[in-house]
Amino acid sequence: MLTNKFSKITNAKDLLFLAFSYFFVLNNLLSNEIYYVQSPKAKLLVAPKIDSQGATLNIGSSLKKVSESGLFYQVRYGEKTGFVSKLFISAFPPGKQIKLGTTHSSNEQALGRQRASDFTKTAAARGLSETEKLRLRGASSDFDFDSVRWLENIGQASVEQSLDNVQVIDESKNSSFFDFSSNPLPSETKAEVKMGRILAAKLIQKYGLVKNEEFTIYLNNLGQSIAQITSRQDLSFRFGILDSSEINAFACPGGFIFLTRAAVENTKNESELVGILSHEISHVVLNHHGEIATDNAFLEIISSLLATPSIEIVSTASLTALEAYEEEFYEKGRDIETEYEADESAVQLMVQLGYLPHNFIKYIENLSKIPNENSILKTHPSTSQRVNKIENILKSMGSISDLKNSDEAYIQAKKSL
Repeated sequence: MLTNKFSKITNAKDLLFLAFSYFFVLNNLLSNEIYYVQSPKAKLLVAPKIDSQGATLNIGSSLKKVSESGLFYQVRYGEKTGFVSKLFISAFPPGKQIKLGTTHSSNEQALGRQRASDFTKTAAARGLSETEKLRLRGASSDFDFDSVRWLENIGQASVEQSLDNVQVIDESKNSSFFDFSSNPLPSETKAEVKMGRILAAKLIQKYGLVKNEEFTIYLNNLGQSIAQITSRQDLSFRFGILDSSEINAFACPGGFIFLTRAAVENTKNESELVGILSHEISHVVLNHHGEIATDNAFLEIISSLLATPSIEIVSTASLTALEAYEEEFYEKGRDIETEYEADESAVQLMVQLGYLPHNFIKYIENLSKIPNENSILKTHPSTSQRVNKIENILKSMGSISDLKNSDEAYIQAKKSL
């Protein structure tokens, strides 16, 4: 009898031990986030430094996050532990890419406007309250979606993605501005691109878009060569010039990057231009715009019915979010730490591509010498603070080779502006 009682106690202890073990293992699994390699530049580094020794990681490899150190995650890869740059990994596995850029006839545009008008009248007659949350903004004076489409098409005419893992969607002639029908992208990515297009249309309406085809193609070639080595292979980045005499640059969610005409004109070489683009691309890659809410399923269905080659749907929820982005762009700027982080990651990208980050420092220093130029200081830290931080990063690195020392394409393209 004592033996039976002892056996029961032992079994109970065993069960309790197993339960604790199971809980520990499960907790360990859940507490470690999984990331996937998205860039051919990703390495498992010995130390959290971009010039540290390390082994190249294959695209699609899964990594378990252990801890965080600035722009690097400490990760576990199989039996190995090391560091990897945040710029080269994603919480989502490699997949397809959004393809932007279509052409539409005037008949399609007229049909789209008629369809939207008929739907709005019918919905109003039936008293559908949900439709009040939608606004038709295709021809509104608040947005310039026509110029956004011009930029998307110009970008598509530039260099194509070269990574084998990227699968580009084939669009039909009658597709809307981008096609998600066969693209298993996360809903967060879809919402990000939609918000980015809206913000891009608002920026262009405010400043105007420089529709210089030669320079815009050059700029998109250059920008895409940077974006191709980052983790955001799901996005089709677009780069445009805003017709403004203020020196500034803007990174919209979804990969829409804008530089003002004055910002471009004040560059002295391609390396400086790459520094600006790398900084803005980093804002997108590092998700500095934060989480973007998605419309509810009902509104998504309505939007898909109304969305045609000519009409753009902007919900009131998107308009509310847009106000916050505008305040960030024009008044208070991003959090100061995100600006420093974008500078640091710009250095990483420039080094990976063979450009000297010292030229980026020169560009920032020159901004402080331009009389009455305060627009960029409204939304960015002081130039002296930025320069000091970048110089400290470079001091911690070894020698950097200047592999891209030809400015022939830059000079030729800039002449056309």
